[in-house]
Amino acid sequence: MSDPPRAAAYLDVDGTLTTGVTLFELLRFDAAERGAEPEAETFLRSIAAMREAGVTRAERNRHYFGWWAGRSVEEVEHVGRRWFASVRAGRAPGTGGSGAADAGDAAGRAGVLRPQVVSLVERHRRAGHVVVLVSGSFAPALAPLAEVLGGAHLLVTDPEVQEGRFTGRVAVPMIGEAKVRAVAEHARREGISLPGSAAYGDDLSDAGYMGLTGHPTVVAAPGAPLAVLGRRRGWSLVAV
Repeated sequence: MSDPPRAAAYLDVDGTLTTGVTLFELLRFDAAERGAEPEAETFLRSIAAMREAGVTRAERNRHYFGWWAGRSVEEVEHVGRRWFASVRAGRAPGTGGSGAADAGDAAGRAGVLRPQVVSLVERHRRAGHVVVLVSGSFAPALAPLAEVLGGAHLLVTDPEVQEGRFTGRVAVPMIGEAKVRAVAEHARREGISLPGSAAYGDDLSDAGYMGLTGHPTVVAAPGAPLAVLGRRRGWSLVAV
């Protein structure tokens, strides 16, 4: 007999599990280490200008990864771990902890993880559910957080790599429909029952993959666009 389907909790990260943007916080940390803060702020202002000009989230995501062009994957992974460690020590904004309970404690100090969402993740873990982070961010920023959450799976943007170095290019940012495809494929591959699973998000671009599951929850202010949509669909709300 085949094993019965498992359940999962699929979570967006930035704005849902965290209050900040992991990509930007990692970039600022990297710039501070290398004495490149002015270049970083200019780069981040260019992304803000793209947003104001109506450039899509996917295209802004692609632009972001130009920051890492030419850097080795191993080097950037170490940057991510140092960033994570600095947050645990209370020296920089970020996420941290050595275990699931510690994650909530560190979050309170750093003001980054949403305690109410961390509590929901813990509930899923105790129930034996697979925890999956679904994000436009990338593994160097999120792998330490995944470890804190008990070995969460990662469905994230996968920047192009050549000869062990990031090229600065991205084929498919993990945003919008890409999340829908990734969650559906993950569920098929891992034997996950989507009707028995939960999903969490904060932005309208998360609605697609959230709607695949039987238990979607919006993490947002009650008047936010996704909260309004969720209310019409009968979804749960974690008000922030």
